[in-house]
Parts: sequence; structure tokens; C-alpha cells
Amino acid sequence: VFNATPLCDVCQTLDLLSTNNNRESTKYPLGSWDDVNRKAKANPPCPFCILLIPLLGDYGIGRSDLTIEWKKKGGFFYSTEGDNLAFLNEETASSPYGSARAVQETIDPAMIKKWIKICEVHHGEPCTPKCGVVRASEGGVGVKVLRVIDTIDQCIVEAALGDRYLALSYVWGDVVPSIRLLKSNVAELGTEGALRVLKDKLPKTVQDAIDLVRLIGERYLWVDSLCLIQDHDDDMLDGIAHMDIIYQCAVFTIIAGHGVDANAGLPGLHPESREVCQQIVEVLPGVQMTATTGVYNDMSAGTHTTRGWTLQELVLSHRAIIFTENRIYFRCRTNCMSEDTIYDNFPSAINEVLHSGTGINFLANTEPRPLVAYVSQLFRYTDRKLAKQSDTIHAITGILRFLSVHARSGTIEGLFTSSIDIYTTDEPGRREGFPSGSWAGWECIRDGYGGFCEDSEAANVWLQNQTYIVWYKRTPTSAELALVWDLDSELKYGKPDAQHIGYRANLTDPYGRRQTNPSLEGLQTKPNTSDIRREKIIRREMEKRQYHFLHFFAFTVLMQGFGNPSKSSDWEMMYPILGSEGQECGKIQFCNPKVMENSKGPHELILLSTMDKYDGFFNDSIALERPFYWVMLITSVGEEEVVTEKRGIGILFQDCMEHVLPPGKIWKEIVLA
Repeated sequence: VFNATPLCDVCQTLDLLSTNNNRESTKYPLGSWDDVNRKAKANPPCPFCILLIPLLGDYGIGRSDLTIEWKKKGGFFYSTEGDNLAFLNEETASSPYGSARAVQETIDPAMIKKWIKICEVHHGEPCTPKCGVVRASEGGVGVKVLRVIDTIDQCIVEAALGDRYLALSYVWGDVVPSIRLLKSNVAELGTEGALRVLKDKLPKTVQDAIDLVRLIGERYLWVDSLCLIQDHDDDMLDGIAHMDIIYQCAVFTIIAGHGVDANAGLPGLHPESREVCQQIVEVLPGVQMTATTGVYNDMSAGTHTTRGWTLQELVLSHRAIIFTENRIYFRCRTNCMSEDTIYDNFPSAINEVLHSGTGINFLANTEPRPLVAYVSQLFRYTDRKLAKQSDTIHAITGILRFLSVHARSGTIEGLFTSSIDIYTTDEPGRREGFPSGSWAGWECIRDGYGGFCEDSEAANVWLQNQTYIVWYKRTPTSAELALVWDLDSELKYGKPDAQHIGYRANLTDPYGRRQTNPSLEGLQTKPNTSDIRREKIIRREMEKRQYHFLHFFAFTVLMQGFGNPSKSSDWEMMYPILGSEGQECGKIQFCNPKVMENSKGPHELILLSTMDKYDGFFNDSIALERPFYWVMLITSVGEEEVVTEKRGIGILFQDCMEHVLPPGKIWKEIVLA
């Protein structure tokens, strides 16, 4: 604690003696960065200027017109809302807004129990975990078996119907747990006391999580490495496929947000597990202040927010206890409490100081716009890291399953089958092992049309009137041909209501199109599988890749080449599509510019659909009001050019069809890998 010295002339105008009682929102000029920095380092220093230096941070350096603002939502703020200065006045506070408390070396388990109780009593349905984690019948929803750690008997047990349990979300890093559940030790680890004997061989984070469960009076804990049989494919896939339910049904999730691996532990749970980092300054005699940090700002310092698997473990939970390097937070779908704020003393008050930019949004129990949520979650997910690239879809399967249920859709290679015409666009960097037509086949994504489908009526009208491809899929291993969507799909996933974006299958068209285009009449739409030689090639290519292919007929055109992009960053690089005599006929974003920049034409484009909606589909790189086709750039791969891959997504102006190369627009069979 820094004891009071006189405030500088500027900070005397802040009326700090009033603390946070009945203050109105007010901006206060501070002068220049140099002034604040000088007064913070003077002898004696201004105590409030000492607090200002870390709050202003890099944003304030060099500025001549600094201001600080008191906001009713929680204290003094500068620039962003994830960090603020508050009064240390828990004993006398009449409001939690702008109040803080001192952090102890270890957290009192009673505080965590208080947070849970407040949520259970005051927050109702939005924060109530789901029931039914275990499958009740064949073909039902849930895992076949839910194994949990019995923290009292210190062994692995099968949870009984209605058992309360907590779930752990952590990063393995380079630590591969030496004790994992395997086919060979299921019986051993199910013996009472087995984990007590093996405790020192468990990762520190798992040890601490077991201790936490017991300290707060709970009993059961779910941990991936000890509750899924790691060398049993069926058991692992069953768990991965139902990860949404495992986390949604937990009383709360323990988020190990600190450290780079599974030995980081849970700071603040045990003595000497952390160094309390809290700057407390006496700004006036008897008036102390400190800085508080929003939960997502604090989490961003750890690796938890950079790992692929951990996204769904947070956004699917109803409640979470989050351990960062210096703080412990309780975050539920209604509120956020922490050890350095006093919202738990005012159960009806809502903490809005969570982050300085984009927060991590929970997925709502009744997600109103699943397609938009899907694109939003993919944005958060695709730049996260995975130890194994083969887990690209596995690590988000919980989110995909949850959102597909709300969309009344199936999934294929990470795409919604009920609206497969609605594309996202991709960032450079091919990811092998996944289809080029899926976001999973590329390192990052962008919106495309998918991020703009907030109006379900408009999106459904577009699907019915401006798309035309009858999509078929080829299944790995068997290469069986089947429709991506049909009437049976509606029976399986549920008939869509007005708010659902997706195809409306009928007896004459599995995709429910209202076709008025005479050029489509009489054209073949179902691929012919009787060509034995061609089928053998497709099967051989599928054996190399082991994922679904899309197989369909579509209109294609050939274009002369591409011009130079007007922007230099990958995010903005839209290459002009050039016609037969060099006319600019559209724009395209390459999936991998380095591969395509020097490729020689002609180049083949699939006409995917028409569009007369003009949004910033490519991050406002193109501004236009001109009807266009969504197009996909493809190139042949493998033997005899039977199979193709996507190389880019773009737009081709409808009024430029006269500039395509001979033979013009043709109807062609496509096998897309």
C-alpha cells in the first residue's frame, strides 16, 4: 500500500473524497502524458498519477490532451472499458460500481460457494445447466457413459442420473499426462483410492481442480484425459461428438486461464501458488484506490484464449470459475463477479466491465440466429492453435452440434447441410486433410455471405430464388453418392420455422428452389456413377484424402486471367478478373495468392449463385451496386483431371458474360475435393 502524499493540482479537481457515492458521469482533463508521468515520479509523487500511469499505458504515451472519465458502470476509465480505477471501500460502499476490495494470497472457498449460490438463486433459466448428459435410450441425445473423478473416493466412476459434476477446461501444452484413462487401466483407476496413490503423477492443474471440487463441497469432476478412454476410438469420438452437452450440463466449468501447459495449476487456490499483484494507493487520508481488470482482458494474457479446444469449453458453459495469473473470476451468462470487486455483495447489480474490445460471448440456450453465431464462432476459432491439425473439426464439434440443432441442420465437414450455398471466404494457407470447399481446409476465414444473414426472410428468399446447384456428396471409404439435403433431412433434423435459414425441401426439389430460369430446364443434375473408370479415379482420390467430396453439376466459364490487386494486405487483396480482351469483369480473393499469382490462364470459374445484395462481403474492399454471380475458382488435381479443388471465391458481374472465353457458359460435372 502506498500511503497518501498530496494530490497534484489537477487530481485535486477529481473530488476523490466523494469516492463512488452518487457521482455523475464526468470527464476530467489531465493535461499531457509528460505532465502525468512527471508528477507520478516527483518527490513526493502525486498518488493518483501513480495509478494513472499503468491505466494510460501505451495509449497515453506522447499525448498532450489526456482525459479520464468517471462512468457510472464502474469507476474511472481511459480509452477502453476493460480496465478501470476504483475505490477500496467494501465496508462502506453503497454500490458495487466503482468499488473494489483487496485480494488475498489465497481465495476463500466460501467466496466461490457464494458466487454459485447467487447465480443459482437469482439468475434463473439462462444460467441453469442442462440435464440429460447421459443418453437415456438408443438413438437419444447424450454420451453413452459419463465417467467422472470421484474426488472423495479418489477414483474414476460412472456418474449416476442426476449427479452434479464440474468440468475442467485447460491446455495440455507440451505436457502429455503420464496418467491417462486407457483400455488397460480402466479397472485400476476405478478402484477406490487409485488417484490418491497416483496424485503426484497427475498434471498440477488436474490436481488443483480435484482439490477445488472438494474445497467447495462438490464431489465429481470431469477431465478429458481421465474420463474419456484415450486409446478407444469409439469412446473418444462419442465424447468429442457430445462435448457441448458435457459442458452445458456441468454445474460450472473450471477455466485454467493461466500458464502454457497442464502443470500451470490454479493460482490462488493454495498458499504460495501466486504472488498477489494489486497496486493499492492511498490517494487521500483514509481513501484507498486500486485498478481492476475485466475478465476477458485478464484472460487474454494466458494461452487458454489461443487454443482451439478451449473455445467451446467456455462458450458452451453456463457458469465458469476462471483462474488467471493474478485473479479469480466467476463468469456466468448473467453476471461476472471476482475477488477484487464487490458485486457479490449486491446480487442484483450487473458487472459490465468485462473487456476492452470484443468479449467472448456465451452461446444462448435458444440461439436466435445460429448461422450468424456459427460464422462469429468460426472467426474466433480458426486462428487458434491446435497440437494436431487433424483435430480442426473435432475441436469445435461441440459448437457445431449445438448450433446445427438450433439451425435444424446437419453438418458435413464443418458446413451446415441446410444452407451449403451460403459460403464463407478464406484466408491464405491450405490445411491438408480437409476439403478445399470447407473453412476447415484453410487457415482462417472471412464473412462471405454467411456473416450477413441476420435477416432470415431475405436469406431464405435468396436460397429459394438465386441458387440452383443440386448438391451431392461422396462419402469417405465407400464413395457412396447421396444428396446433401432432401426431405429425409427435414424429418431427421426438424422442419424449419420462419426464423430458420435453410432449404425447404419438397417432392419435386430437395432444395425447394423456385426456378424461373429456362436455361436450367432438362439439364442433368444427378451425377452418373456408371462410368467405371471415372468412378475408380474418384475412389482413389478419396482414399488419399479420407473426407467427403462434393459432386454436382453447375455452369462454369473460362476467364483470361487476373489483374493486380489495389491493396497490399492479404485481408484486402481482391484481384480483378479479366475477360477475353482484358476487361475487368469482377473480383476474386485467392485462397493462396502465392500459388495463383503466376499461374497461367485460362482459369475456370463455377457460377455458384446470383446476388443482388450489396454488402461489404470482402471487408469493404469492394463497393458496388451491380448484379453479380458468386463464383468459385477451381483447378484440377490428381489423375486425369477428374477431381478439382477450390482456389478462390469472388464475384463475376452478370453483365460481363460476353467477355468470357469460348465456349462460353457451359453445364459441367464437378467433383470438388
